[in-house]
Amino acid sequence: MHKIRKNPTLSAVKLATELEKRFAIKVSPETVSRVIRSYGYNSRVARRKSFVNEGTRKVRLYFAKSMLDKDISFWESVIFVDESKFNIFGFAGRIGVWRKPNEELNPKTLLPNVEHGNGGIMVYGCFAASGMENLVSQKII
Repeated sequence: MHKIRKNPTLSAVKLATELEKRFAIKVSPETVSRVIRSYGYNSRVARRKSFVNEGTRKVRLYFAKSMLDKDISFWESVIFVDESKFNIFGFAGRIGVWRKPNEELNPKTLLPNVEHGNGGIMVYGCFAASGMENLVSQKII
């Protein structure tokens, strides 16, 4: 279980192979999976989340705390904007990880997402206190 806690992306097949090499014990990958599940872990596809380093995390927390005391008139003058990239061609990549319930945002079980172009669509949207606007899309070449 130490190996799974240290590296949740290890597959049951790799663990079974490692057991065979290290201890000369032949174990099926299904047996390895059953033992891992008995410790409360489940195999899931890793969530993708934009990479945020420790320094940026502290700056974001400071900013969020500074916004707590703002009054309603301030928030009525704010517009929230977001963007998402969707791949049309190619493989976005699905990596399996072992994790316990409610650990989906644990940094060890996340895949850092680095955004760049090539063959997709960017979708932009915004909203404010006055309402929402339509989504806008842009093809990426």
